[in-house]
Amino acid sequence: MPIYLTLDTYSNKGASGIVDGDSGRRAAVEASHESVGAKVVDYFITRAQYDFCVIAEADSFEVIAALTLKARASGTVDNLFTLESVDVGKLRNVAKGVQY
Repeated sequence: MPIYLTLDTYSNKGASGIVDGDSGRRAAVEASHESVGAKVVDYFITRAQYDFCVIAEADSFEVIAALTLKARASGTVDNLFTLESVDVGKLRNVAKGVQY
């Protein structure tokens, strides 16, 4: 199953839930992913440009896109950025056929 890394920042609303200590962000992320057949592999609060990172498995990018749209619509996050992992072995096999 493909792996996706989503980097994001909390909005003021989302950050207040973290600061106030009454927010179960990881549980909410896991529940939303499970509702569409995806799985959270890990979830980290981070320092620097992004506030958190979600590493997830999903059948397709569309599943992850739907999750990120719902998260944006909730008003708790801003600036979502998703990376899709690449199987290097498959990449090399395709590259062998590239005419250059």
